[in-house]
Amino acid sequence: MKIISSPSIGDTLSGSRLPIVLLCAGLLALSACKHGSENAPLKAEPAGRASTAPAANEIVSRFRALDNSKNSTVQVRVEIRDQAGSPRSIQMTMYRKRQDDGGQKLLMDLSASPEERDRSAVILFGPGGTAEATRFIQSNDSFVTTTTVTGEDSLFGMTLQELADGQTEKYDYTLSGEETVGSTPVYKVEGKLKPAVESKFPRLVMSLARDNGALQVAEFYDNRNELARRLTVTRLEEVGGHLTRMHWNVDNIARGKKLDFQVIGVKYDTNLNDSIFSKEYLKRISSR
Repeated sequence: MKIISSPSIGDTLSGSRLPIVLLCAGLLALSACKHGSENAPLKAEPAGRASTAPAANEIVSRFRALDNSKNSTVQVRVEIRDQAGSPRSIQMTMYRKRQDDGGQKLLMDLSASPEERDRSAVILFGPGGTAEATRFIQSNDSFVTTTTVTGEDSLFGMTLQELADGQTEKYDYTLSGEETVGSTPVYKVEGKLKPAVESKFPRLVMSLARDNGALQVAEFYDNRNELARRLTVTRLEEVGGHLTRMHWNVDNIARGKKLDFQVIGVKYDTNLNDSIFSKEYLKRISSR
């Protein structure tokens, strides 16, 4: 196992909240680069430096291509800090399976944290950016489903879009400069939301390593063009031939929350059975 350090990133339904976290595993399998310092600030390149940068869309395409596994099983520990109370930790397992049409299925199993297990959810992402998230409610023996990507979960304060790797395909990109994050040279690309596309974030700014396109920092801006989220990658490991995000943090500025994600186990391409993404399986793990 090769370790790579890098500096570098809901909805209310009938009174209930869907648990949204990660990737990202939402931006989970998207990689970062070598030899960076943790939480380092951006520094401008020296004036007059000649640029041979490729087009912005090419840079973003290299970034997306880094996540090439068909399915994954990831165990993650999340520490949550907010302004109101003491830090708390939860643990969960995320099962992700990619579909031939470009969509994906995701099961978030919070049964490792008994007080949160009825927040487990199945999320289905369509190839066109659609989403459907379902949770089982033990108190009334029923399921609750949402199809919006803009709602925020009360536990993590994150959206379905963030869970689906940021849905970077929803944006048109321009190259805004070449900088460094710590000691890692990066391209800085700005994404503008495409017309008639649903998102809570009209603007997305990413710092992507020049040598391999890996993500260092991602910033999501709200409708007032104010920074709402900042995701910073701090450590990756090569697991089974895949660069894997092992440690990252999300500063949820809009909610006053700081989330620290640490992967404690990961497996790739293990032929996940479709049955674990069913309502029947969701009910079983939420009720046990």
